[in-house]
Amino acid sequence: MVINEIRFSEGSRRVQKAVQQPQQGQWTNWDKAPQKSLTWNEICHMAPLRISFLIRSVYDLLPSNANLVRWGKKEDPTCPLCHGRQTKEHVLSSCKIALSQGRYTWRHNRVLQELAAIISTAKRETTLPNTNALILQ
Repeated sequence: MVINEIRFSEGSRRVQKAVQQPQQGQWTNWDKAPQKSLTWNEICHMAPLRISFLIRSVYDLLPSNANLVRWGKKEDPTCPLCHGRQTKEHVLSSCKIALSQGRYTWRHNRVLQELAAIISTAKRETTLPNTNALILQ
């Protein structure tokens, strides 16, 4: 019983300390995050920059103004659009000015345009058999 009580109190102390540290405590926020299951095969086929972005966004290591201030690279943590505190969440989805100006929609549409261009190019590159040559034979 004593050992179990010590383990429980030590575990509670570790969680409390982790929550107080911004990057190290990020795993405590994962309960609210949508679950996505990635296989090793999917991870191995991802572009290195995408993997880097995913990891840095999970641990809040993206260069938002708030992080740049914390790292001593900048003095002002405010968003240039709405003058709120520019955090990871703010940049990726919650700046009211960017939402009202349609900037998130624009970014989404640009990605779709790139995908459409890639699909169109791939479609044109596929060659169909020459039907005229088949008729003549």
